[in-house]
Amino acid sequence: MTPRVHVIAMTTKKGVPKTKSKVIRTLFSKAESDLKQVTKGKLIPDELGVFGESREFLVFELAKSMENAIESLEKANSANKVLLEIFTDVREETSVSDILQSMTLGLYGLILGNYNEEDFRYLYRYSLKHVRNQNKIENWLRKALVMLAAVKHDDVKEIMSEIRVWLQFIGAPFFTPESFVKHGEELGVDVKSVIESEELKLVDVLTRHPQYLREAVEGRPFLELYDACKDWTPDALLSEILSIIRENAYKSAQEVIRPDMNVAQSFEAVKGHFEKTQFQSHKKAVMPIRLQELPSPPPGDAIDPVIFELIPQKLRMGLLPSVAYSRKTKSIEIIFLGGPNIGRSGILIKTDTGGILLDFGISVANHRIPEWVPELEMIDTVLVSHGHLDHLGGLPILFDKFDGKWCSVGPTGGIAKILLSDAQKVGTPAPPRKFDKLDLVSRFKEDNVNKVIANHVRLEYGKSNEVSPGIVVTPIDACHIPGSAAYSIDIEGTKILYTGDFNIDESVLFPGASLPTDADYVIFDGTYWGRDDFDRKKVSENMSNIIANHGPIVIPSFAVGRSQEILTILENLGITKNRKVMVAGMANRVTNLVGVEGNWEGMKKNKVHLDKDDILVAGGGMLGGGLARHHFNEQRNNPDAAIILCGYLAPRTPGWNLLHGYEPHDCKLDYARLSAHSSASNLQRYIDSCSGKRIMVHTPIEKAPKGITMPEYRERIIIKT
Repeated sequence: MTPRVHVIAMTTKKGVPKTKSKVIRTLFSKAESDLKQVTKGKLIPDELGVFGESREFLVFELAKSMENAIESLEKANSANKVLLEIFTDVREETSVSDILQSMTLGLYGLILGNYNEEDFRYLYRYSLKHVRNQNKIENWLRKALVMLAAVKHDDVKEIMSEIRVWLQFIGAPFFTPESFVKHGEELGVDVKSVIESEELKLVDVLTRHPQYLREAVEGRPFLELYDACKDWTPDALLSEILSIIRENAYKSAQEVIRPDMNVAQSFEAVKGHFEKTQFQSHKKAVMPIRLQELPSPPPGDAIDPVIFELIPQKLRMGLLPSVAYSRKTKSIEIIFLGGPNIGRSGILIKTDTGGILLDFGISVANHRIPEWVPELEMIDTVLVSHGHLDHLGGLPILFDKFDGKWCSVGPTGGIAKILLSDAQKVGTPAPPRKFDKLDLVSRFKEDNVNKVIANHVRLEYGKSNEVSPGIVVTPIDACHIPGSAAYSIDIEGTKILYTGDFNIDESVLFPGASLPTDADYVIFDGTYWGRDDFDRKKVSENMSNIIANHGPIVIPSFAVGRSQEILTILENLGITKNRKVMVAGMANRVTNLVGVEGNWEGMKKNKVHLDKDDILVAGGGMLGGGLARHHFNEQRNNPDAAIILCGYLAPRTPGWNLLHGYEPHDCKLDYARLSAHSSASNLQRYIDSCSGKRIMVHTPIEKAPKGITMPEYRERIIIKT
């Protein structure tokens, strides 16, 4: 199996795929023949396809890929009508059969280039909302993923790896490799030959009999187990395997410690023991050595008063043992757990005795968190760059076991409380993963949300703090949203800059970030790399013109950052003095929390209908629900009203559908292209001025620009100090 998770290319190719699978080749060959017959006015045999669907379905999508609509395919046209209703979320009653037929059309459309991967993911996520018993959906899904992988790869190992990527991308629950054998046989793909490998046999045993986990792993080197299990074993089981072997590793390491050894000597002895017993995640280094975990650790070193003062007071009790048993690190590893793509940021910096975690987000698209690696359970502190779920939404899962602190700047702690509590209330994560104890995301619970809130430490811009032995960080205003921070990190003289999401551009809220250029390693946000710049002046002019000629106005806006920017734009334009501007829901709570003020008011709960002079700024930037959606529905057929979309719109969300013409309306529609990230030209100029190694994360682009590294998930950059 491949050692790292790669990313599905978000592109589509037209035409019939090439594959070694005779079954799949025959399927598409029949469809081509059927299409020729249909164009001559002949009927298709009334037979079922490989998913129990009408044989018309594949012919329909094949014709569509050739821009050829065929009305005589009645069953396929009827199913396509249902599919479009599902895409726009307007179907009043949806059966399991409706969803399976729509997913089958979507699958064939994806293979033939009519749809893309986001469309396919949307259909699966839709099923989670509308089908309580997922057995039929999951059975269909496993077969569909075998087909998707087999039309892209011929090698069965690569097919299984591709399936694993798809499972992560769509946010499906854990499936064992064994569960794909039957579907492989039906499609002419020999999955069984791969799962008979020793590695996957072990995975199968561990996942089917987790109650015997200790007996299965005791006495085996962790490196061997991790290499065999890391791709297909649920992260919760990997975590338990680590706990078992870690406990034994320190018990056995105690035997190599003599009573007269000091910290430095004990460190070297334990390091040699870990190397000998392969307590490692890779061959180039052992796990962080934490002498305080020994049953009888040696006396700790005295702590330098200067270092003591550098440690924030709320961190001292938990961090001082790590400092007392630390030594100057000879190696630094930057491990990319999440964040190469937008959605679930998480970067771990490992030293010889511990380390820190930079962000730990959750993807709202699939409820995935950053990748699990064993070092994740040996960190000292978490640094959060800002208050968005894709950067801090995974904290309740992390804090199920982590007993340390997380740090941020300004109002981020308060924003986190609002966001995490709301996410838990609206059903994060979605079933069935919500109830799967082998899935770490099931640990997103109210108790853990409360634990996160209780263990926050506030840092100050410009003030340096030691947050892990030998790691001194200085927060810098990132000018992304209120409370956002880039972190300048000094590890024994090696300088690393983590920008988080940052904005060099001047905006109505910020003057633009001023970040150092002399770091040895710059890990930067590349959201808009190579894309068109923003024209904030044009946005303001358009908003002013639309508001002058329409009313009421509905502005769906993300509660954190964008709502405050929109309100400030309205204030600067003088609109808040002439029209009744209201802010509602979470957007109002966050605006009050971060201290952005102006001539607007919170929307009263008894305000049911909007008046002509009203302007409503409400959370739910993608128009997925809440007051923004309610009032849009009320005003959608009012030609005097206007709706102004102003943020990222994920594919197939209501806002995306509205912008792309799938939502009928008579009201005025506008899209205000704003961003809290750096524009492409300013980003390029800043990165060109940086002298160190440049590492781009949080970006949708697929190919690394010249001179810039784009890491894969779980990739490591090893630095010798």
